[in-house]
Amino acid sequence: MSKLNDKHERVRARVREAFILFEHKEGSRLVDFKDVPTAVRACGVNPTAVQMTHILDQLAALNAETDATGYVGLENFELVVCNFLIQQEASLFRDDYHTLLRAFRAFDPDGRGFIDAESFKSLLTGKGEALSEDELAKMMTVAADGEGKIWYEDYAQRLANDGRTI
Repeated sequence: MSKLNDKHERVRARVREAFILFEHKEGSRLVDFKDVPTAVRACGVNPTAVQMTHILDQLAALNAETDATGYVGLENFELVVCNFLIQQEASLFRDDYHTLLRAFRAFDPDGRGFIDAESFKSLLTGKGEALSEDELAKMMTVAADGEGKIWYEDYAQRLANDGRTI
């Protein structure tokens, strides 16, 4: 297998893994349209609002041709998201662990090793690309512990891909 085909297969596998995480019912090969932005981000990228709108528009157009149920099928999701990832590859690398760690430490001046989840939520909703309430809630279930703390060394490790490409 050529390097290009191998890379495309890795992208395709990553897209399928993300899709399965948000599958409406196991084995249905459908994702609720409202979960698409989160599923795209689960591929390890954070598209801008304009890019996400473009992805959603493409999926809506394909969905209108095939099935208007409010769900996106695996084939359409895979086609649109793989094309997006491959076309945008150069700009879609995640920050590495150490970069993320430095960023989190900037919000922990006392060096406690954690950030208060409520403060983190305020930070996320007050700057940059806005997250929906649903996306924020899902993120907090992964990021925060049961006591409302985000232990950022662990969380940075989960967020980082340590140099792996899409």
